[in-house]
Amino acid sequence: MPSLSHRARRVVPFTAGFTLVELLTVIAIIGVLAAIVIPTVGAVREKAQRAVDANNLREILKAAQLHAADNQDRLPDPLQIPGQVLSAEELIWKWPGILARNRLLTEPSVFFARHDPAYSGTPPAFILQPGTGRQELHPDFTSGRSPSWEFVGGVTMNDHPMTPVAYTRGLQANGTWSATSGVYGDAGGFVAFVGGSVAFHSSLDPATQPPGIFVSNRPDSDSETRPADVREAIPLRSTVRIYGVPPTTGAGGMIGTPNGTPAVRGP
Repeated sequence: MPSLSHRARRVVPFTAGFTLVELLTVIAIIGVLAAIVIPTVGAVREKAQRAVDANNLREILKAAQLHAADNQDRLPDPLQIPGQVLSAEELIWKWPGILARNRLLTEPSVFFARHDPAYSGTPPAFILQPGTGRQELHPDFTSGRSPSWEFVGGVTMNDHPMTPVAYTRGLQANGTWSATSGVYGDAGGFVAFVGGSVAFHSSLDPATQPPGIFVSNRPDSDSETRPADVREAIPLRSTVRIYGVPPTTGAGGMIGTPNGTPAVRGP
């Protein structure tokens, strides 16, 4: 049996650590991987959110079509709803309010995109004020908010299938999206049409778009006539207007206004 002094003299193996060069190499590799992975993750998240936004717009379009089925093919029209039936300080809020009042779409979050710079981060709980006979918009839904969509009020299911019903906020008259008021900046946006299609467009500029996306509202125009102004693609009726609320910062370029922008006669 080894003596105590012999056991005390046993050599403990030396364990080498990382050198400075090795540590710096590892840190550099981590930095390179982060530079590759982080933008990819961000792009995937943005793509996933856009898919959610597209689905929300489809739900809005579906609810508007259901409303038309019960109202002689007329989609929501804020100008046709008197204040004693549905009150709102600005007409735009009556467009989603009509759907909520008829219990076709009562979820307020579908009207706001989470990646929208104008989104406060807190979705409203209600569209309509509870306990008021479904006649008033909830102030949390309307106050200080800018919907991520602009709406076209007063169109019918008998209008041209490529008539826009709703689209991502920020579309400018020339068919491009505003870098400041656009939900996705100037990258583009979704458009929902009377015919039922919902698609993402980077631009609707008539100089670059294929024929048939937007069609002139003049009855005597050729069906392939492409309007130079988006307002020329909505019907020339007194009640047809484009509604939108500009964001509190970066507003500019939008077609829609809180109380509606009328059509312009097309080519």
